[in-house]
Amino acid sequence: MPWLEPLPIRGGWGYTREDACIIDKNDPLVDPAQPFDGIAIERAFVEARIHEEMVILPPEGERFEEIQWQLLEQRLVTHDWRRFDMLRYEITAFRENDWKVLMAELGKAADNGQGFDNEAYGEMLRERTIRFTREFWFVIESLL
Repeated sequence: MPWLEPLPIRGGWGYTREDACIIDKNDPLVDPAQPFDGIAIERAFVEARIHEEMVILPPEGERFEEIQWQLLEQRLVTHDWRRFDMLRYEITAFRENDWKVLMAELGKAADNGQGFDNEAYGEMLRERTIRFTREFWFVIESLL
C-alpha cells in the first residue's frame, strides 16, 4: 500500500501553497541510477493523504468507504521564484454507516430473488454520496 511506503518528500501536507509538500529527487531514499517519476510520487502522496484523512484519522463510525478521486485540474504555479504543481481533485465516498445500508439493500435483493428497483437504489446512492474537492500543492523545484 503506497501510504505505508516511505516517499522522498518533506515539508507540509500540501493543503495550500504555504504548506506545500516538497518532492525531493535528491532524497537519500531515491536510487540515482533509476529514473525519477515525480508524477508517481504526487499520486502516491494524494492517495496517502486521502486515506489518512478519511480512513485512519476519523473515529470508528465516522470513517468512509468506497473512496474515489479524480483529477480535475493540474497547473504549474510560480510564486516568489518557487515552482509549484497544484492538483485539484474531486473526491467521492460514502460514510461507513451509509455504505452498510447500501450493501444491506443489495443483500436483501439477492436473498429474496425478487426484482431489484435499480432506480430507487440509484437514488439511494446519489443521496448518500459525499462529494467534495481538495487541493494538493507540491514544490517541484528539484524536478526541473
